[in-house]
Order: sequence, then C-alpha cells, then structure tokens
Amino acid sequence: MILQQRMSRIIFFLLLLFIQNVARSQTFIPGNSYFGKNNYVEYMAGNFPLIISVPHGGALTPADIPDRKCGDETVTDSYTINLAQEIRDAIFSITGCYPHIIINNLKRIKLDANRDLNEAACGNESAGQAWAEFHTYLDSATANVTRKSGKGLYIDLHGHGHTIQRLELGYLLTAAQLASNDEILNTPTYENYTSIKNLIHSNILKLTHSELLRGLSSLGALFSAKGFPAVPSFDDRYPLTGQSYFSGGYNTERHGSKTSGTIDGIQMECNQDVRLNDLARKDFAVKAAQVFLDYLTKHYFPKLAETYNKPVGVFQLALPAITLFPNPIINTLNVQNSQPVEIRIYNFLGEIIFSKNIGVNEVIDLHQLNDGVYLVTLSSGSKTLSSGKMIKASH
Repeated sequence: MILQQRMSRIIFFLLLLFIQNVARSQTFIPGNSYFGKNNYVEYMAGNFPLIISVPHGGALTPADIPDRKCGDETVTDSYTINLAQEIRDAIFSITGCYPHIIINNLKRIKLDANRDLNEAACGNESAGQAWAEFHTYLDSATANVTRKSGKGLYIDLHGHGHTIQRLELGYLLTAAQLASNDEILNTPTYENYTSIKNLIHSNILKLTHSELLRGLSSLGALFSAKGFPAVPSFDDRYPLTGQSYFSGGYNTERHGSKTSGTIDGIQMECNQDVRLNDLARKDFAVKAAQVFLDYLTKHYFPKLAETYNKPVGVFQLALPAITLFPNPIINTLNVQNSQPVEIRIYNFLGEIIFSKNIGVNEVIDLHQLNDGVYLVTLSSGSKTLSSGKMIKASH
C-alpha cells in the first residue's frame, strides 16, 4: 500500500513536470483562450502587464472528482468569473490590449486553487492536474509580462460576504500588522512580509511601503476616489479590531514579489454590492479597469498609454461604414456614418472626457482638447462598433 502511494506520487509529479513543460513551450496568442484537460482551467492570453486570476468562481462539479474533505473553505465566490471577463473587456475597449486572465472552472468543493497542492486537491489526481494547469498558466503569464515589460501587477480576484461593503485588498499583512504606524511598516522586516516587495524599491514616485498601502496613490485610495470604499486606503487605513478581513493567501504569496520576481501581487476581495447585480458589476468593472490603468501608470509605466495597441490613422467598419478623419486632428473630427452612433473620447487614464450622440456625417469641434493621445470609441446602445487611437495636435 505504501509503495503504491509512493508510485502514485511519483507519477503525479512527473505529470506536473510534463504539464509545465508543455505550457512553457506553447505559443499563446493574445485574445485567445486556452484550456486544460476537460476545460477545468481556462487561460485567456494577454499582451498587457496585468494578470488576473479567479480561483474560486467555478461551477463545474464532475463526478470523477470527489468533494474535498481537507481544508475548511468550500464557498464559491459568485460572479467573480463574470467580473474578471468584464474588466478584461473594459481594458480592451480602452487600450486595445488584453490582460492575462486565468480561471478555475471547477467548483471550490472540488478544487481550491488558492491553496497548496495537498489542501487544494486532497490527493485526487484529476483535481491535482487542474491545480497544476492553473498555476502553470499563471507562471506562463508571469514569464510573458516579465519578458515583455520587465515588471507588472497580479490581482488574485475573490468575493467576500462580510457585513461591511468595501473592497478588501490583501498584501499578506494581517489586520494587526496594518494597524502599525508608518515607521514600523517601512522597516525591512515588514517590507519583507509584503506581496508588493518589488514595487517598494522600484515605484516611479519613490513612495514608501506605507504610502503604497494607504497613501493618496495607493490602490485602495484610487478605488475610493471612484466611489468604492476599500481597506487599506487613505480613508480606511486598516481593519478595526473585530472586523473581518482577508489579508491574502497562497496565490498572492506564490505569484507576488514577496519571495522573488518583479510581478507584484494583491488579493482583491470584492464585496457583494459590486458583484451580485449585473448593472452594478458592469459599472464596477469599467471603473476597476480605469483604476488598474491609473495604478500601472502612476507606479510602473508613466508612458503606458503609448503602448496601447490602437492603430493610428483612419479606422472604418464595413457594415455600416464608419470613417473618422483626419488623424492627427487640429480642431475638428469628421465622422462619416450611415446610422446614429454615440462617440466617446477617453484620456490615457481611461476617463471619459467627451461624449456625444451624433447623427449622420457630422463634424465635431474638439478644439478644447489638449494636445496628446486619446482613445475614440463609437457605439450603438451597449455594443461598441469601433475604436481607435486619435492624436490631437495644435499644428
């Protein structure tokens, strides 16, 4: 019996190595989805320095994987897969680029992809293979971002059911540790605890650890400014005694920069108010996309907008035909179209700075815009028809 168990472990770990080698040698095309065995895990490949994983949103309950008896958590984080996909769509609509998305489609009672292998799969080989695929795809995304951008941000996306309706941002620091004063948080000891260790020493604004956690440019503060309370943040520095709070788990520690690497990790627990209602979730997804772009621009890549994958020049759709020109513009933009559309213009932070419902073949006065690069989208109802990069130049 003991020999059989040892042989099973050896075979399983050889299988893990095989999965890792296959994934690492595979070429991933941005925008395409790739699936593990039985579609238990999905990797939506990206070309942008943002990685989002969803370990607890799945709904599949295959009979060949027994319910987990190890570990003490089996609750599904409802609508987190929808939220990740909507954030992806919002980022693409702004930038023309795709974040990397890794999804565990198995229900948490079958696989907990935010635990080490033993607790995650409870010894089941099919669950263990899905766990290996999930983390190998994450490793592949990390390698891609590191190779192309040098550094980046990883968000492990969750949902919580706590009473206080706020985002809980986990940096691997407990509530008691977050309650420490700034001087303590800025010591090497606490800097070595955190999942954004690389960012402390490489952020553009030269902010300290405590400022990155709860300063005016912290992730929590940026969400609060959009109307979504968060902890830690400038307004809500740490959870009070007795308040529930998730500080981050296995994924944040493994794939963040606590131990090594240049990809910083943050566990993001979303409250029910921003997840369960379709309209509220979609609104939050758009705002979250703007926050992530702002955060990456402030702390990682000041010229991030220049990397957006939007073609410069006239862009056009065949049915119905829509043409915008000139590009660059000086004061006016000509829109030739055969049906009414809504035009929106975004700045590099993803903020709408101009919107208008236009009829057929209009000329739009944009002299008020500052010189720079903008994103233009045309939509009909909730459907985006076309989008592209526009340059405003004074001469």
